[in-house]
Amino acid sequence: MSMTSLLYPHPSSPPLLPLHLLSHPKSHHHLLLRLSPFPPISAPKLPRFRTLSIRASISRAERHSHQEEEEEEVLEDLGDDGEVYRKTLRLVECAMFASVAGLAYLLSNSLAIENYFGCFFALPIVISSMRWGLAAGRKTMVATTMLLFTLSGPVKASTYLLMHGLVGLAMGSFWRLGANWGLSIVLCTFVRALGAVGYVLVSSFLIRENILALITINIHASLTYILMA
Repeated sequence: MSMTSLLYPHPSSPPLLPLHLLSHPKSHHHLLLRLSPFPPISAPKLPRFRTLSIRASISRAERHSHQEEEEEEVLEDLGDDGEVYRKTLRLVECAMFASVAGLAYLLSNSLAIENYFGCFFALPIVISSMRWGLAAGRKTMVATTMLLFTLSGPVKASTYLLMHGLVGLAMGSFWRLGANWGLSIVLCTFVRALGAVGYVLVSSFLIRENILALITINIHASLTYILMA
């Protein structure tokens, strides 16, 4: 038997490999491929346009899911308990309270009935403060003052701010914070007195007359008359 017949025992059979290749563990896969009479089977490759279409469909699905999530967030914000809805409602109510207070004060001054309805001019600021907090009451007071400044000028605006706006803000703030009823009445009285003094000072500056001195002289004369009687 020749060396050729040992290496190639049959014409149709694959050639024998050396023993050092058979003992090598990394060459088993290559040996199986070479010893197998069938050609190796490779995984089918998808066409490029199929891959691109799959990626495009995945990206569209992701965008659609993101859009749905954003729409759900918007719907939640616009609900009755949503943040956007509550902010919008607070802004609208503050504007309505400011317009009501400004127009009521303007009409009462025009009809000379301010002394009869003066106790109601601070009520919109009080309601706004108790419903939405101190910041809402402050915004209502400032909006009312600016409305009166636009419609009637700085004198009416300053008068409303000193005589009604500050006491309304103080009252709404104390009641919002849950202060004691007696303490809130005393503090609101003090704020109203400060506002009246400020109104007298502003009026004195405008008419170039010391109204505070005239008030003091008249009070002194009245007390003297009462004590002498």
